[in-house]
Amino acid sequence: MPPRTSRRRAGLRPGTPGTLARPLAALAGAGLALTALTGCGDTDPAGQAPPPASAANAKVDESKWPKATPETGLARGLVLPLQQYMQTYEDSVVIERAARTLQTQCMADFGFTVVFPPVGTNPPPNADDANMSRRYGISDRETAEKYGFGIPPDTVEHPPPPKLTAAAVAVLTGRKGLGPRAEPAPATYRGKKIPKDGCQGSSFDRIGARIDFGLSSRLDHDSLVKSQETPVVQAAVRAWSGCMKKKGYTVADPYAAIDLVPRVEGAETSPKEISAAVADIDCKKETDLVRVWHRAETAIQTQQVERNQLALQQLKEKNAHAVKAAEAALRG
Repeated sequence: MPPRTSRRRAGLRPGTPGTLARPLAALAGAGLALTALTGCGDTDPAGQAPPPASAANAKVDESKWPKATPETGLARGLVLPLQQYMQTYEDSVVIERAARTLQTQCMADFGFTVVFPPVGTNPPPNADDANMSRRYGISDRETAEKYGFGIPPDTVEHPPPPKLTAAAVAVLTGRKGLGPRAEPAPATYRGKKIPKDGCQGSSFDRIGARIDFGLSSRLDHDSLVKSQETPVVQAAVRAWSGCMKKKGYTVADPYAAIDLVPRVEGAETSPKEISAAVADIDCKKETDLVRVWHRAETAIQTQQVERNQLALQQLKEKNAHAVKAAEAALRG
């Protein structure tokens, strides 16, 4: 049986359908490593560790990227009104690819050679904040038969991150460290002015990718919580719980089902967990819980979109503009 992964519980709690990390927030701390210089000053680009050959040659398997609209299981074909105002993983990859290209060029202007790992080698479990395939708990029986309440393990060999000197980090991020609370770096490097927020910040500014998706994320969270309170969903959940009871499981709602079987992180998925997960999905099918819940939440989100149409449309246009600008930057 497959081992569990640290991402196995993604999207299985009420009100937290999943958050797709925004490129600007994630890039500084992910895919980078800081190395101290020995025998060279921190301001000497030649002292930077050579980029690993595997970083440039790593393969990106797009078939493993999550889908915004589920293609299998009980949630197959289901979408929510707010999803068109979210940034998909595919969008974020285009933007991040362009940003890294611009960052590489910017760093070269300061005398640094940086090879970033390819974008898209380590996709998240969900394609956007809606996380439709697991929004109402697990929904794919074939996956449950293999991994229980978990997700397929990450079997991709990821390239090592580039090792940057302290000087390179300062130029890349505009700070003395990789953390968001690190002290600001000097304003210049060897007499050349460092862009605001470093090469990283300037790359996203050029694309127009500093976008706040807080509104769509908040509305998405609120709709899920409110939908749970509707009489029709509560009735469907009670029916699901009754079905589970007949199968030998006492559980109040689908989000609590993951706790039916004790587990040890890193251990193999047990037959007991697989049985519980399959029962969960079979009861969802018997009670039509997923589609009942989806209809109720769709009605709520439709009202949310009507009340916030202008702001949401602006958000959608900003994201579309960023993606087009990123595509143009990639074309050179």
